[in-house]
Amino acid sequence: MRYTSLFIGKTWVHALARRAVILALWVGWPGLGLAQSGIAGDALVTVQEGPPDCLDSCVTVEVYADLVGLAGVGGPAGLNAFVLGFDLDRTGVFASARAGSSPIGDWSFMTTGRDQVDLTNRLIVAGAVANPAAPNANYHLATITLCGTQGDVTLTFAPTVSSLGSRVLAGDGPGPIGITAPAPITVTIPYDFPLVWEDALVRWLKAGAPYDLAPPHGVVDILDLVKAVNCGLP
Repeated sequence: MRYTSLFIGKTWVHALARRAVILALWVGWPGLGLAQSGIAGDALVTVQEGPPDCLDSCVTVEVYADLVGLAGVGGPAGLNAFVLGFDLDRTGVFASARAGSSPIGDWSFMTTGRDQVDLTNRLIVAGAVANPAAPNANYHLATITLCGTQGDVTLTFAPTVSSLGSRVLAGDGPGPIGITAPAPITVTIPYDFPLVWEDALVRWLKAGAPYDLAPPHGVVDILDLVKAVNCGLP
């Protein structure tokens, strides 16, 4: 699975994000034909609060797109691409995201850089995969982690920057899928992340609670340092 930071302003889109959108939504995948078209109805995008993270100092939001019952040329609709945007109602929030794993777990995944979320108050998650057998299912697309200044934060869906693309299907396309937008969700960041970046570095390759943040547990390694960054450090 590949993760790439993505910044989207009013007019500029990172080249990798642009490539994912063009490949997935407009011209299909080389060697596999174009995407399934003629899909009637909308996919229901939903968001719900997930379990706490980062020593319980951060809150998570799970993102889903339900395609159950949708169909187009070639049969039931499946998902091969998504770009979903969310606006935050305040500054002081550090947001990161990772790809969902059900029913597809090998998305090429991109997300807005954490520092840019704090500057623009917008988070975008994007994923693409070439899978002609993508099922007609409710897709878990992403887990968003929100850290930063203690307090409530509301995420509002941004339809103008959001798209869904259907599964690849030889000889047909392109295949956009309509979206029924989720209602805004308000979650609470319980408290500021308590750890210190310099202390995490000092504990490198040592037995590390509370800095042993990510599996496999035992000593503080690079995965723990990455987790510390996503939790709000430095």
